[in-house]
Amino acid sequence: MKSIEELEKYLEDECYSFAEISIGKHYAHKGIVIKKNSDAYEFGYSERGNKEIIKSFSSEQELVEYALEKLLADKWNKAHLVAWVWSEAEIQQAEQELKTYNISFERNDVPNYSQGKNAYRIFVFGKDYLKLTEFTKKYYRSRI
Repeated sequence: MKSIEELEKYLEDECYSFAEISIGKHYAHKGIVIKKNSDAYEFGYSERGNKEIIKSFSSEQELVEYALEKLLADKWNKAHLVAWVWSEAEIQQAEQELKTYNISFERNDVPNYSQGKNAYRIFVFGKDYLKLTEFTKKYYRSRI
């Protein structure tokens, strides 16, 4: 892989989440930024409009190799939120369904999310997300 475009395609094919990755046509409000800026190729992080360049490269291939190494090292770059519910019983039911499907997941609850209510969340990783369209419709509730 030598170009940003090739890296972007790889990330799409491997079902990375672009919720926090900006590359090519994908824009995230915060998170990792991979792009060409004038004569430099940059790997950075952006949050609330402030961009921090973590590393700058003179060649596109160097950037792509570095970025891929960083992206592969953190499973959360492939994380997709598939369940957001307000009851413990419902999240346990969702967990049982995922176990039945033999899909790996990680539960990540948010205590006291809204007016004393807990939010119960489940993430899956990579291509497993593609298998869960109906599951997500069933278990992804409004955040409010």
